[in-house]
Parts: sequence; structure tokens; C-alpha cells
Amino acid sequence: MRRLLLLPLLVLALAAASPATAASTHTVSITKAGFVPASVTIPNGDSVTWKNNDTTSHQIVSDNGTFTTTRTLAPGESATRIFPQAGTFAYHDASNTALKGTVNVQEVRSVSVQPVGAQKVMFTHAITLRGQVSKRNSNGEEVLVQARPYGQTDFQTVARTTTASSVWQVLVRPRRDTEYRAVWENVPSDATNVFVTPMVTLRIASGHRVVVRVAADVSLRGHSVLMQRLNRRHHVWRTIRSVRLTGLRANNTSYIASRVMRLRVAHGTIVRAYLTRRQAGPAMFGPAWSRSLRA
Repeated sequence: MRRLLLLPLLVLALAAASPATAASTHTVSITKAGFVPASVTIPNGDSVTWKNNDTTSHQIVSDNGTFTTTRTLAPGESATRIFPQAGTFAYHDASNTALKGTVNVQEVRSVSVQPVGAQKVMFTHAITLRGQVSKRNSNGEEVLVQARPYGQTDFQTVARTTTASSVWQVLVRPRRDTEYRAVWENVPSDATNVFVTPMVTLRIASGHRVVVRVAADVSLRGHSVLMQRLNRRHHVWRTIRSVRLTGLRANNTSYIASRVMRLRVAHGTIVRAYLTRRQAGPAMFGPAWSRSLRA
């Protein structure tokens, strides 16, 4: 889903700090008679700065309520807003609704993002994201890659890269299910999801014991894992038993839930540990399974 990137800034200096230096700023003067010019047409990604050149205070409010300056502008003060999406944005002065203006935004910029290959990656592993900007044959255009992991409300910049023949590419390492988007010249792409499965490992110990561990970005202690054996004749996995993860070890990078158990199977049986999608979620994705071992 495309999300509106709102940056209502109260000082022009913050607009200058925007990462997309190629985008431009258009100035509208607030006077006693109204907004000058009353209508501006800009490409998406550009910004509009309203400067109060009147002797009284003013506040910019959009007609549909999508944006407003966060406080009243005293004489001499400015407010800036970036317009990443196309459309017609009508606004007025909060204290004098007869003062009206319009920003017409034309879509001339776009950027895309998608995972290379599968949309799913194992915990601690990396995945490549790739996309393209609409500027043809562009080289060295800066693209920000932003992430919003499950449970968070805002996107945060996690990588910066540049284009080569309009294409950009970057390696990311999500730790839980994460939405990614690219931002180029203030214009965000549609978000794409990358799903992260827990890392399930199985080790055979002495005395018919096996050790199963599940590493994830959240604690999965108390969740259940299915122990399965391979039916070679039919080439299907059969569940032997369900076991609850009771142990937990945590460090700075992960939670490792575990269980040591006895597993009596015939010599040579191929077994694995299987975590269902329900037991993996909601922050992590399933199903996930260990590599198969011969008992």
C-alpha cells in the first residue's frame, strides 16, 4: 500500500536537510490580500514553503484535513511541506477562510522496490532488494531504503544506495516480518513485504536424545514444535510427537528457545523438527523446519 509521506516542517532549514537534493522548493508568500501565487503546479517530490510576509499571524490548513502547519506562523516565519503524491491539494488560512490556495502536483517521479527471488528469508540471513527510478539512464541517484518491522508504526531508513542505469540494489538483513519501501527524490514506492522464518536446528545427542532449538527475534518459549519422520515409501513426513519449547537463552541479537527430549525411532530413520506457521507468528513467519537427520 502506498503511504503518504508527510513532512510538515516549520523551518526552511529542515526542508534543505531532505535527502533528495534534486527536488525543488517552491515559495508561496502569505500577504494581507491572500496567497501569492494562489495556485502553484509542481512535480511530485517537490515541496512548497509558505512564508508569512504579513504583519499578522496565519496558519495553513488543507481543505480535506490531510495536512496543516503544526502551529500558527508569526510574521516572518515559514512552513514547508513535501508533496510526494500527485493530486490537487486545496488549502486555506485557519483564521481567515476566505484566503485560499491550491497546490497542483503532477506525477513525474516514481520508484519501485521488490525482493530478488523469494519473498521469504531465514532469520539472520540476508536478502537483496532491487528497484528502478523513473529517470531514464540515471546514474548516481541516491535512493533511501526504509523498513518498518512488524510491531512498529513508522518507517526508518536502513540503507542508502545509488542507481546505475536507473536501477538500484541493496542487501538487507531483516530480523522479523518487515515492510520495505524505497524513497527517491522525496517520493516513496509502494511497500513490499519480506517474511522472516525462525531458524530451526536439530541435533542428535547420545542416549536416544535430540536437541531442538528455534532462534528468532522474539521469544518462542512455550510454542510447540512437531517432531517428524520421513516415510520413504510415500515420500511424506509423518508427525511423531508435538513438543513444547521449555528452555530459553537470550543475547543481544536473538532469542533461542529449546528442548531436549528422548526420541525412540528405528535406526536409520530420517527425522526433522517442524514449526508450523501458527506457532511461528505473529512477528515471525512460518512454516519453518530443520535440516533432516538420520537417527
